[in-house]
This record gives sequence, structure tokens and C-alpha cells, in this order.
Amino acid sequence: MGASNFSEETLSGGDSAYVAAVEEIKAAFGFDFVSIGLTAFIGAPLKWVYSAGATSERHRRIVLMPGHGIGGIAVKSGKPMMFSNIDEEIDPREYSSYPIVFAEDLHGFCALPLTRGKRVVAVLLVAFRTVSEAHEGAYRRLIEHLGGRLLDMDVVSSDFMNFENVVTGRRADAKTNPISVRSELSRVIAAQEDERKRISRELHDGIAQELLSVSLSIRRLAAHVDGEGSALVAEANGAIDRILDELHNISVELRPSALDHLGFEAALRSQAAVFERTYGTEIVFEGSLSRTRFDQALETQAYRICQEAILNACKYSGADKVYVSLEDADGWLHASIIDHGCGFDTEKPSVKGSGCGLAGMRERASVIGAMLSLRSGAEGTTITLVAPMSVAEGKEAAL
Repeated sequence: MGASNFSEETLSGGDSAYVAAVEEIKAAFGFDFVSIGLTAFIGAPLKWVYSAGATSERHRRIVLMPGHGIGGIAVKSGKPMMFSNIDEEIDPREYSSYPIVFAEDLHGFCALPLTRGKRVVAVLLVAFRTVSEAHEGAYRRLIEHLGGRLLDMDVVSSDFMNFENVVTGRRADAKTNPISVRSELSRVIAAQEDERKRISRELHDGIAQELLSVSLSIRRLAAHVDGEGSALVAEANGAIDRILDELHNISVELRPSALDHLGFEAALRSQAAVFERTYGTEIVFEGSLSRTRFDQALETQAYRICQEAILNACKYSGADKVYVSLEDADGWLHASIIDHGCGFDTEKPSVKGSGCGLAGMRERASVIGAMLSLRSGAEGTTITLVAPMSVAEGKEAAL
């Protein structure tokens, strides 16, 4: 299944209606460059898929996370942007991180968010490589011509963003969501996973097997005793069964064998079943993945992040249901854990348990070059992971 915003054919550039749309807009209004950027699903990065007037294929390799670059800012804010002369209106130190400007040598542009159901799914970018007072008029005529619709999407063309807010927001986002992959951290977490795997194997293949042998011996003993002795044998067997169940749960939490043998989704569903039995919270899986296996580093870190998020929701949210959404498309894995519980203050969360859950999740996300976002309030909590499927542990994501 994968993508939810667009079909795989559209995401790969094979939709003739989109091709025609960019060509027609460029010809009708005289723009030097026109492009439609698409997101595979909510929270996914934006890529410039359909373009007219491009100087090369370089712009197609640009991947913009929400809040980064012209398209990413439009996606995250849901507001349009317009500049007649970018060199005069923006400090070069501030727009140096907008790669499409440099890739296509743009000097003026208008970026319009495209929505479905009030959710931004794409961006229309029209631009000039020269500076002229007449350019703003062309942008305004385009907006009037579109009449609020482009193809099957609504066009957002009011409440244009103030660039000072853009700069402030980008600086804040850089502090709270840095894409920094530290090789030392990668090695530490990898070592932790190896140790978890070793201990899990010891519990399952060592202690659990020894207890099972004891249990079998006790069952054989049951045939030779009666009365109070039979009751004691049954009680001992019951205690051993409970210990074996607990050892199994601990072994799964340390390192589920399903993660190594069956992959990310199967392991996560298995762990969710344990949480359902333990905490009584119903865990509902939505969406689906187009593949069963990913890079080992991605599987491990994505599993740990989702495991922690689901556990926190079960323990602290007070919600009867927790929703887990999984999708993959266009080279990215998207996972969201949503509850409609009590929420918490994301700026100053109260410390519960070890108090290391959120920090650990962010560290794990940084190891695989992923973006981890957290939103919480009176309506509940949403934790979203967007990770590149081609990034191995210890390498940066391309932005």
C-alpha cells in the first residue's frame, strides 16, 4: 500500500495530468520555472516531482523535510510565500539553506501550498530567474486564474507568510530537531543492542530451558504423589509457568526474535500484543508497509522508538486505544503513534519512570538520520517518525 497522499505512479512522475499542468502554467504566464512538489504521506518529506523549465535534473534530488527549504516551510506552515527579489528581501546567510533557489538560480518566486481535506499534501512553485516589478503581477494573475483549485487539490493563496517568522521558526526547529548523526552514539547504541540480544538469548535458551526441564520433572513426579503432595506439585508447576511467561516477556522486550527473523512490523505487532495483555489498552494498527524487511539499523531503531512510544501511551495517557500508523513510500518510512489521552507539557514534561524515554527516542532517531516530532495537548499525543530507508546506522539523511 505505502503512500496515502498519491499513488506510486504519481510519486514516480508518471501522471500525465501533472506533467500537463506545469507545462501549461509555464506557457500561460511566462514563468521561467514551474514545479509541483509532492509528499507521499502526512509528515513525509517533499520532493519536486513535476517540473517545467528546469535547467537540469539536480532539483529532483532535493528532499525537503517539513520546515526546511521553500517547499518544506510551505508544507509545515500551510501558508504561501512570495518574493519579487530574493537577494534584496532575504539575508543570504538565511536563505543559503534553500537548495531549490541555488539549483535553479531563482531570484523571485511564489510557493503555494496544495491541500486535501485541509492537510497540505503538495506545493506549487512558480519562479523567475530575473528581477522585474512585473513579476508580482504574474503571481497574482496565476492565483486568480487557479480560482483555488489545481488538479484535484485546493490552493492556499491567502495569509502569505512573513519571512521574519520563517527565519525565527527555522532557527527554533534547528535547535529542537537537529539532523545530526554521531558515529560515537551509533556505536554505543549498536553495542547496547548486541548486549540486549545476548541477554535475551541467554534468558530464552538458558534459564527458560532449565526451568522447562524442572517443570517436566515435577510433572513426572505428580504420578507418584497424592493428596497434599499433588496440590503442592500443581502449585509449583503454576509458579514455574508464570516465571516462564515473565521470562518470555522480558526476553521479547530486550530483543524480540521476530525483529531478527520477521522484521520491523511483525516484531512491533508482537510487542503490542504483550502490551495489550499487560496494560489492557487496545492497540490498533493502521496502514501497511510495502516490504517486510528494511536495513537492520533502521529496523532496530524504528522498533525501539515505536516500542517506547506505545509503552508510554499505554502507561501514562489513560487512553483506551492507541493507534499505530505505518507507511512507506518514495524511500521513506513513516510511523505515527497516536493516543487521545490526557497529553502532557512537551516543554516541561513531568518525569515518570526512568525519565529517559523521550531523550532516548531522539537519540535513536538521530542515529539513522530520521526526524522525530512530538505533539501533545488536551486532545492527546502524537509521535511521528520519518526515516530514510536507505540510511544505514551512523550516516546522515540527505536534506
